[in-house]
Amino acid sequence: MKNYLKTLLLIFSVAFVFALTIPASAANAKISNEKLSLLPGESYRLSIKNHSDSVTWSSDAKKVARVNAKGKVRAIAPGRAVITATAGDITYTCTVQVRSAVDVIVFCGQSNMTGVGNKADAPKLTQGAGYAFNYITDRKNLSPIKEPFGKGQDDDYFLNSDYCRGSMVTAFANAYYKQTNTPIIAVPASCVGTGSVSWVDFRYKGVIRRVNAAVKLAKKKDLTVRHVYMVWMQGENDAFADMSASMHKKNLTNMVKKIMRKTPVEKCMVISIANYTKDPEIAKNFKRIQKAQKSLCNTNDNFLLISTKATTLSEGSFREDGIHILQGGLNKIGTEAGRKAGRYAKSY
Repeated sequence: MKNYLKTLLLIFSVAFVFALTIPASAANAKISNEKLSLLPGESYRLSIKNHSDSVTWSSDAKKVARVNAKGKVRAIAPGRAVITATAGDITYTCTVQVRSAVDVIVFCGQSNMTGVGNKADAPKLTQGAGYAFNYITDRKNLSPIKEPFGKGQDDDYFLNSDYCRGSMVTAFANAYYKQTNTPIIAVPASCVGTGSVSWVDFRYKGVIRRVNAAVKLAKKKDLTVRHVYMVWMQGENDAFADMSASMHKKNLTNMVKKIMRKTPVEKCMVISIANYTKDPEIAKNFKRIQKAQKSLCNTNDNFLLISTKATTLSEGSFREDGIHILQGGLNKIGTEAGRKAGRYAKSY
């Protein structure tokens, strides 16, 4: 027993002396990211937190990813690289996975797809989960998804103005990436206050332009496009217009056919519209549109229902008009939709 106590005391003494020899800043030091997911050509700045010593950076696979003296990592080609940072006698590592494959997803519909939420309440994007293709402001590059998603991407087909405040897209990208481990290229293509008639008449042309441009850019960057999907949330205007279920289904069917003929879109993934409680007669119209969309997804292989979360939201999830969903509700919808879309993508 005495020998045991002596041994234990010796261990604690050594540990205590060792702790005193390490500066407090070094004891709490850590690398800013232990894992990174990047696309070829993308850069990301690493740093060592809580450490005052100079840092030396290196990469074990410079053909995959390089790092400069300031910790800036640049992805070169698909593969895996380990970035090492040496600070004094301590080393830190970050594993960098440079991706070669992406899925292109175009987000279409009216104001609740545009996102009349609040960017401050949107979730933080999982590093590497998704990139925005900004057709109007920057067709040559991809940038990490940032809320409000789609801001400034208006044209003759898609007008959102200040309605673009915070969307479901970041939550969708996070959930999709968790399922697939594949980043998405997110393409904004929504328009506030629009009925399905305008979409089948001419707005589909804007979707075609943006999808094809996004796919072209991905291929130019030597990325493999695994899947191309359309995510759709619209129907409120059709409900207010007292549109029949058959007409709503006909418009969506014809719109998607036109888009699929001119693009690589494989599936239209539907997010159900919410309930309406402000007027009982209009509420019936909302129910009619919900049932029409469910029926369409059950009978037409071009469609897949990926979320009914909007139908379960409480009145506190809406703005005073009872139509526009607050950011908390959008986050829930995006998470469910991204998860189910990801599960589908994994099976093909």
